[in-house]
Amino acid sequence: MARDYRRLPPSENPFPAYRASAEGHVYFFLDRDDGGEPIPMRVDQVVVDLYQNSEGRRRQDVRGLRKKHLLPIREFHYYIDRLTAVQNGFGDFIEIGEGLDVSDVPHPLGSDGESYYRYRLVDSVSISPQGFDVPIRVHEVEVQPRRGDRPAFVGSVFLDAATGALVSMSFSFTPASYVDPRVDRITVRLEHRRWESGHYLPHRQVVEVRREMPEFDLPVGSVIRATLRVTDYEFDPDLPAWRFRGPPVTVVPYGIADSTLFEVGLMDRMADEGLSPVSLERIHEEARRVAREQVVSGLPRLRFYTDRFSSLLRANRAEGVRVGLGASYSPRPTLKLDGRAGLATGSRTADATVRGRWSLPGSSATTTLELYARELRDSGPRPGASSAVNTLSTLFRNLDYSDPHFATGVRVGLERRLGESAGIEIGGALEEHSGAAEAWTAGWGSEALLRALNAPEEGVYARARAAVVRRWGGLGDWSAEAAVAGTAGRWEGRGNASLTARLEGRTASADLTRHARVSLEAGAAWGRTPPQLLFLLGGRGTLPGHPYRAWGGSRFVLARGETAFQVVPGWVTGRLLGGVGAVGSTPDSLARGWGVGRSPGPRGYLGAGVALFHDLLRLDGAWGVPGGSPEVILSLDPRLWPYL
Repeated sequence: MARDYRRLPPSENPFPAYRASAEGHVYFFLDRDDGGEPIPMRVDQVVVDLYQNSEGRRRQDVRGLRKKHLLPIREFHYYIDRLTAVQNGFGDFIEIGEGLDVSDVPHPLGSDGESYYRYRLVDSVSISPQGFDVPIRVHEVEVQPRRGDRPAFVGSVFLDAATGALVSMSFSFTPASYVDPRVDRITVRLEHRRWESGHYLPHRQVVEVRREMPEFDLPVGSVIRATLRVTDYEFDPDLPAWRFRGPPVTVVPYGIADSTLFEVGLMDRMADEGLSPVSLERIHEEARRVAREQVVSGLPRLRFYTDRFSSLLRANRAEGVRVGLGASYSPRPTLKLDGRAGLATGSRTADATVRGRWSLPGSSATTTLELYARELRDSGPRPGASSAVNTLSTLFRNLDYSDPHFATGVRVGLERRLGESAGIEIGGALEEHSGAAEAWTAGWGSEALLRALNAPEEGVYARARAAVVRRWGGLGDWSAEAAVAGTAGRWEGRGNASLTARLEGRTASADLTRHARVSLEAGAAWGRTPPQLLFLLGGRGTLPGHPYRAWGGSRFVLARGETAFQVVPGWVTGRLLGGVGAVGSTPDSLARGWGVGRSPGPRGYLGAGVALFHDLLRLDGAWGVPGGSPEVILSLDPRLWPYL
């Protein structure tokens, strides 16, 4: 019935003549596989006029375009279908990206659809559109290709039960559909709205294209998400014949249109898309996980792999210069296997990690099993620098901000979503801890900056861990997150336990020119706990302006805050920062073995700085109070740390 409806002659189902307006955004951002915080790089805004006459001829005029670069990236132009609306639910064959992303995919409602697809009615619902007294019955029809080795549609179509008219579509494609070898996945959502004439016309669409390197499996991909909402329909307008002459789409240059043409600001919907500073980490993890589970990637199943840059190259006192590489294999969308190995030139030792991640089909749970040998660890609760900055500091200054030790063992974990805004993680590990035989130095750094290599206590550690996270907001100008994690374990046959908690809040202006962040962390450990698992405070990363990791113990509290405001958009951002913390209950293993004591009461810091080059590079000055000293801190945007 739906196929017949699409092919009714105009005499039986005349095309509605209309004029309409559409406004939308195109977001270009970096997206982490593990649900980490996305990094927006560019945002565009578009205004389009849509026309259709009673003969079914169509035209679109892009009359407003503007953009903003949020990171220093090269200039490029979007395919025209990122900026325009799909007016006819696609033709008999679907193309994305002007045929350079996806080409020649048979439409499931096309004339030859049954040769390519199997159909299954999975649900029927009643909806009550505004202005209609009688509910409309809608069927969801699942569409699966008969063969997975040729271009095909994978997803669902939603049809009016009475007429067979297309109400909406949500779909992706088989890997054979992708023309560009960099395409990981493409997802499309089209929504139509029913009008009094009985016709369903475009209302909202989202096209998302995710790309990665086909040769190398990195934990990040680039995403283009194009959103468009069609409103202000005017039916039976006076549409002269010349309106439909010439190309079907015309586009004005960027920046020509007056800002009053746009109904909302260029940046106003960044929070709605999870791309503003108030969007806490993992807020869209579930959506990305479901997408990976349901969509077969167009990328090769076997690729080189690394989880971050420092797994390829890093330097520290325990390993010297360490080089490594890995590989990953994805036999099916719900299962991924990866492995990494490396060689430390300073200690002349090798390390390796093998991991498997399995997502339960149709659920929100992911199971991980990991085997590791000489996995590098650092004491906490916060790192002093990103891996890249620490490597450069170690090589050129002889200043290693980590207190390294190694772990060899097995780890298993289960992650599960609890509704829309909460999640739980449970797991356990059995591992052996060890340290470096001697400290490695680069040879050309300052001897005065060389820190002592604190020896970890060696032994076998068995632990069970559970963590719960809860989020609020995330849409609008604020968000908050609370997390609690508890661990119970045995160290060399004696029991121990720990509990940590974190509360974080963020706020930002609609145009993202100002944002602020505050956090409160606390933790406690009980029982026989080795020094490498206790809490260290002082210096960059925790309390700048005080001696680096000079204080430690089994109890700590740390409150920090910062605010930022643009001075020269894209180039200079001003920053204000401050915090206070304390640590105590210092055991002998820290006091004697590492020369670390409890903090002499609460210690804090105040500071100011600038962020340069789209906030990528930060230069802060902090003064420790009371009894501290000035400290200059060069660092990178923390959003980049997981990649480094």
